[in-house]
Amino acid sequence: MYAFGRTSLKKLATVDAELTEVPRLVMAWQVFDFAIIWGYRTDQQQMDAFLSGASQKKTGSLHQVTKDGAPWAQAFDFAPWVNGRIPWEDTHAFAVLGGMFIAAGEILETPVDYGGDWDMDGQTTDQTLMDWGHVQKRVPEIST
Repeated sequence: MYAFGRTSLKKLATVDAELTEVPRLVMAWQVFDFAIIWGYRTDQQQMDAFLSGASQKKTGSLHQVTKDGAPWAQAFDFAPWVNGRIPWEDTHAFAVLGGMFIAAGEILETPVDYGGDWDMDGQTTDQTLMDWGHVQKRVPEIST
């Protein structure tokens, strides 16, 4: 039986409560095991992510959102957990989980965007930024 570990639960506790229901539903399906790698990031953690190439933003990331001064990230990072390790090179494993997060978001009426398909057109080869382990709450479009 798959379940979130202590570290994943700690990371999820820093994410918008509505958004946390998405990975919780995917875990409840018991199809694949996965870990939550990031929820909220401090300014220093975000800068470290930027400097390492893991993020394109120095600041202003959806991982850095707060509510009433407390962490309330609008994004989380995940990774598949296979045979006791994360297969970082297996983008297909990330993409399968990404699709499951998209489906769970639709079921829960909490639409998400997946970093492996930013324009959400079903193609993962038509973009330059590949953030295979990233899911964020869909930001409503503002009509002008």
